[in-house]
Amino acid sequence: MCSPLLHTQVSPVTAGLDDRHPYVRRTAVMGVLKIWHMNAEVVESQGMLQHVQTLLAQDSDPQVVANCLTLLMQVQRVKRLASNKALMYSLINRMKEFSDWSQCQVLEMTAHYTPANEAEVYDLLNALEDRLGVNNSAVVLGAIKVFLYLTLNMTMTHQQVLERVKEQLKSLIARDEPAIVYAVLCHARLLAGRAPVIFEGDYMAFYCRSHDPWYVKQIKMEILTLIASATNVYDIVSELTEYARDINADIARQAVKAVGRIALLVSDVNGIVERLLLFLESGYDHIVAETLVQLKDLLRRYPDLGQVFSMGDIRPSGILDPEARAALVWILGQFGQHIQGAPYLLQPLADVFGTEPCNVKLALLTAAAKLFFARPAESRKLLGTCLAGGLNDPEQDVHDRSLLYYRLLRQDVHAAKSVIAGDANAPQALAFFSDELSPEAQQAIFEEFNTLSVVYQQPASLFVQSAQYHSHHAEDYEVSGDAGGDSGAGDAGASSAAAGGDEALLIDPSTNLLDSVQKQEANLLDFGDEAPSYAAATMGGTSLPNTSAGGSAAGLLLLDDSLGLDSLLSPASTTTAGSSGGSGSNGGVPTLQLSPGFKLMP
Repeated sequence: MCSPLLHTQVSPVTAGLDDRHPYVRRTAVMGVLKIWHMNAEVVESQGMLQHVQTLLAQDSDPQVVANCLTLLMQVQRVKRLASNKALMYSLINRMKEFSDWSQCQVLEMTAHYTPANEAEVYDLLNALEDRLGVNNSAVVLGAIKVFLYLTLNMTMTHQQVLERVKEQLKSLIARDEPAIVYAVLCHARLLAGRAPVIFEGDYMAFYCRSHDPWYVKQIKMEILTLIASATNVYDIVSELTEYARDINADIARQAVKAVGRIALLVSDVNGIVERLLLFLESGYDHIVAETLVQLKDLLRRYPDLGQVFSMGDIRPSGILDPEARAALVWILGQFGQHIQGAPYLLQPLADVFGTEPCNVKLALLTAAAKLFFARPAESRKLLGTCLAGGLNDPEQDVHDRSLLYYRLLRQDVHAAKSVIAGDANAPQALAFFSDELSPEAQQAIFEEFNTLSVVYQQPASLFVQSAQYHSHHAEDYEVSGDAGGDSGAGDAGASSAAAGGDEALLIDPSTNLLDSVQKQEANLLDFGDEAPSYAAATMGGTSLPNTSAGGSAAGLLLLDDSLGLDSLLSPASTTTAGSSGGSGSNGGVPTLQLSPGFKLMP
């Protein structure tokens, strides 16, 4: 249905499209777009779109043409417009007449064009090369997008394009407008991740300047991390070491993080590890904290370094940052057999287990279990204290992990060691970290070049919610009856649960997912306070009891004794607890206006 008010708007807008003054035609075209948002059927029935397409091809005013392009890019798909070769060539030849914003729209449409052959690719690049040298950064990035997209299937030419656009990016980065510099650096970061060899010789262009804002310095350090190689790594690490002395704690931590990331990427690790270890002696809490976080990742990638790793005088209780404290706890648990006083360094944290953050508690539980398998005599009290605190902890993750470890230990110590600690003789090196962008994610972002996706480092589908302005294509976005069906199903489920009475309540919320038997496990823990002295405890001083699935109840109690759990559950209680398309090109295609000084040649 069309409202009477909308009918009164159609007639003047239609007349404005034929007005002799270009300003009226510009405004009328945008009026068509407004009507289309309200009711697309009216625009189509009145022939407004055909009128706008005629203006796009024939109007002499560049702004009228630009407004027509804006309208059609919203009404039709960009790829469909780009399939009109004659239209695209005409717009490219008139490029210099358009405003900067309109040039960006023409370049966006050109990026979606599919050339017929390589010769046409070179003609397009020739015609648009001068757009790389304009003053507007948006136009430059739009032209870079066209150059990159058109040459994706031409390997050698694509490499030449990267070399060509690198100079334009360096010029934009050297500007003093922080917002523009940041946006350009985001695109440089994307290209550096795809082809680091192109930028590794120009690493000094990404050095931080004293007047750069913190966010510009941060992304520059990220780029330095990506382009580090065997030829420039020590120069880059030396520069980053200077940034670690910055009075801004965030910048200093980012510099330490960059050094750690470089150590994960380059082959010559030893020299960079020495730099990281020197950061531990800096005396600044934020630098020491970030260094510990990076050392944890480095040891996960190169486990052999743990055999020569030295903590110095650092104590977990003296680290204020929770993430860094959890990292140090992980290091002490993972490589405790090489660190002499590891169990005794963790004991102060176990004594105040309930006051630690959740990530520290989880790391402490795993570290205590690993140390118990490696050094049982010294770690008995540590593991018992952590299990007791974990089973009574209000954090569900901490409680569940504690209960899992406890039941594994009671059932079969050797199986528990295999599950928790893995194979100590063959540590697994971690080749990929979850915070790194996968090649698939990088490709998805590259396909949305010159958009916010590059700045956010994620595809637009993750931060933009699609919505229709009108109901013209509502059937493509709505599924009839889904909402009502879900609601009905939810009501039916609620009624069924209510009808079920007590049988529907599988979990009593007042118990915090801990039934009576589990509460007995937590409350009956009685840990001995006596622990072997540091001098007397040895790796071979206590052997692990064999408590396989076929073992007797005496074997379970022997494990309890070794942990100091003298008055734990009876065998009966233990058994109970374990049961839980586009149009073709038009005729009369205009000839592209080419430049004789074009640098990219076949």
